[in-house]
Amino acid sequence: MALIALACSIGLAVTAYFTRDQLQQLLGQQAGFGVRLDDTIGPLRASVQEVSHQAQLERQRVKSRVEQLAEEQQSLGHRLSVLAALLGRSEQGWGLSEVEYLLRIANHRLLLQRDVKTTKVALLSADARLRELADPQYLSVREQIASELEALQAVPSVDTEGIYASLQAWQKRIDELPIAGSGYQPPDAAGSAPPQARAVTDWRELPALIWASLSELFRLREHEQPIEPMLPPERGYFLRENLRLQLVSAQLALLRDEPVQYRGALDTARGWVSAHFASDSTDAAALVAQLEKLAAINIRPELPEVSASLRLLRQQMQLSEQQTVLPMVPQAPATDPSASAGDKESTEASTP
Repeated sequence: MALIALACSIGLAVTAYFTRDQLQQLLGQQAGFGVRLDDTIGPLRASVQEVSHQAQLERQRVKSRVEQLAEEQQSLGHRLSVLAALLGRSEQGWGLSEVEYLLRIANHRLLLQRDVKTTKVALLSADARLRELADPQYLSVREQIASELEALQAVPSVDTEGIYASLQAWQKRIDELPIAGSGYQPPDAAGSAPPQARAVTDWRELPALIWASLSELFRLREHEQPIEPMLPPERGYFLRENLRLQLVSAQLALLRDEPVQYRGALDTARGWVSAHFASDSTDAAALVAQLEKLAAINIRPELPEVSASLRLLRQQMQLSEQQTVLPMVPQAPATDPSASAGDKESTEASTP
């Protein structure tokens, strides 16, 4: 038993020795394997860290790019909205330009040519165009146009063509007017029968016969006004021509809108007709009445101002342009410092 126990002890000792030796070898191999594993995993770990850092930098660049794209998309949407608004207002812009042109025409025709009729037509056309646009911003302009139309309605109309035609017609009838004194005829020429000779049977009737004969030779008449001598034929011709020139002067003053010269020519012509032509003539009386009627016409009535609507339209158009927001050019996105640093680090890391 002792031998067996000794042998077992010796065997256990030998086994323990060999086991310890094997364990030490295994520990040595394990230590070498760990060193080799550390040598192998070290570069991999560095690569993983580098890849992780690059991935983080890439994520930052992607995030920055996404933000930049979002800003560009917002700016593009803003541009598209403004462009759509401008395109939508293109028709309104043309309409407002047409209204402005019509109001300028109205001002020019009234101020330069005193053409009230054309001015009314231009103002009515401008008001109709604003009504078609149906923009409440220009309601004040329509109100001003209505006020100007009411003022033009109060202006008395002057029939320039009618006055000119009337004067032209009387110029052709001047030769028919009788000059004062040209219609006088002696009693014999007027149709009175010549005195007939009668026989005297008694000498006492002779004085009465002589007195009757003498009374036939002389005739006394009373007049309220002194009789003017009749003009000679050559002066009558010049009188008619001068009267015709006065009517022509009145026509020129009418076309030039010169009321003083117009009334002066008509008054002069009326005075000549009354002084040098037969007052009992129907044509002369009609000409005097026509000249008085024409002289009473105001050929240059006071005109109202119609430029207020044009000024108001231009002010409103300028205000609308200022309220319109124009598209702005988007600025370049700010550079992310972390991204720049990451790009720099990745560049340095990739550089051998």
